[in-house]
Amino acid sequence: MTDVSNDIPAAFLERLPLILQPDDESRMNDFMAGRPLSIRIVDPNLGTDEVQVELEAAGLSASSVDWMPSALAVRPADRRRLQDLPLARDGRLFIQSLSSMAAVVALDVQPGLDVLDCCAAPGGKTALVRMKQDGQGILVANDLSRNRIRKMERVLERLGVTGVDLHQQAAETLGGSHEACFDRVLLDAPCSGEGLFQVSLPSTWADWETGKIRRLARLQKRLLRSALQTLRPGGVLVYSTCTLAPEENELVLADVLGRPPVPVVVEPIDLPCAGRRPGITSWDGTMLPEWTRHVIRIVPEGDMSPFFLARLRRTA
Repeated sequence: MTDVSNDIPAAFLERLPLILQPDDESRMNDFMAGRPLSIRIVDPNLGTDEVQVELEAAGLSASSVDWMPSALAVRPADRRRLQDLPLARDGRLFIQSLSSMAAVVALDVQPGLDVLDCCAAPGGKTALVRMKQDGQGILVANDLSRNRIRKMERVLERLGVTGVDLHQQAAETLGGSHEACFDRVLLDAPCSGEGLFQVSLPSTWADWETGKIRRLARLQKRLLRSALQTLRPGGVLVYSTCTLAPEENELVLADVLGRPPVPVVVEPIDLPCAGRRPGITSWDGTMLPEWTRHVIRIVPEGDMSPFFLARLRRTA
């Protein structure tokens, strides 16, 4: 177990035993000392075996990922060398966390389905959604910031992704402007980013405080209510964050689903990844609904990064 007590905020570390089991707390501490590295093969003409051979020829090792055939896990120390490879520079490989890929897998995108990515920048998940659509169906990638949209545009262009409608709008207003328009909706909500904390990068945790968690939770509730309204009957929404805080995860869902804007149910997620844990059943003395057994918390294990996933289906 890595000692991070002299760097990461003490208030955050004090919350960890309330959220994680002891073994997972140890994994989180090790993760904060050095995050895993993974890549996704973007070029459909490249096979996993072919990429592994090329990486090994460059002195890099990579392992396959059973539940994500187009992904490979790479040694974190090889990040710079990986970025310098022609395959990466040409946009044929893309550095992306396995947990981010998991959010799209949980969404179950199929060719021909219309999809909304509510908070899409920087565009890695958007690109994967489009790949899953196989060029069939509408894909709207929304973000509030014009600068972030420009960055997303560059990412999609570098990866050769076409057919994406880039849209600039406050995501909490999408329910009014795009009511019942989509079969699949991804809401990877802005969050406190606790799953990104790195001891060596103070910028990842410098502005963390419990007050920020509360402010973001209020925004997340507005975003989720709006995103649910954009679903067609029978459609599926995945709510995800890269934070551990229950206030931004289970408690956001509990508040919104207490009075949902449309009828929805929480569905199980079939995702055989490492680090999968059930949702928290109580927090701060409050018991949470039974559906929390269906949500997924991902802890740092087997090249996974901390993440939260919930899958909601509109029933009527």
